[in-house]
Amino acid sequence: MLTKVTALLSKLDPLHWILTHLIWIVLVGSIYVGGHMWLQEHDSRVAADAAIKASQTTIAQLQQQIATTDNQAAQKVQTIVKVVHDAQTPAQVVAALPQFPDLPVLSARTVPGDPVDVEVAAQPLMDLIGRYETVVTNLNACQADFTTQKAIDVQKDTQIAILRKKPKFWHRVGSAAKLIGIGIGIGAIVAGHL
Repeated sequence: MLTKVTALLSKLDPLHWILTHLIWIVLVGSIYVGGHMWLQEHDSRVAADAAIKASQTTIAQLQQQIATTDNQAAQKVQTIVKVVHDAQTPAQVVAALPQFPDLPVLSARTVPGDPVDVEVAAQPLMDLIGRYETVVTNLNACQADFTTQKAIDVQKDTQIAILRKKPKFWHRVGSAAKLIGIGIGIGAIVAGHL
């Protein structure tokens, strides 16, 4: 009988060693998992900060570019408005046309005895009308695309806000600790029934 008890105790010896050192194994494993989670969180936060800084620099440059383009366009519009406003008579209209270098040569000329009308060549006028309609069509398409892009940007901002609401590091550590605790509890219950 004594040999049976000794044999039983020798079988329990490794189990006893595992059970007495289990707390240390779990502690080292928890520290490793926690450290790994913290390191991943830290690295992703540093990478995100760098990406945000680069993005902010690009956004500032693009905003400056937009402001410059808007200022240049406003100056051109002021010049055009002044030229159009000053050209009241047919002779002034004919004299003002060369100030618009993008216009085709219309061969504009005044009509003798007519204080309102001017004559222009038919084909260059038709070319001008075609260019005008093309530009208006493209402008309308660009404005529609811009409105759609703004809606897309709003949706992307909403997605970013949702993604930023992920649980923080310590919340995830707490969740992991609960899972580890549940595992230890189940292990203790199973070990107690052996």
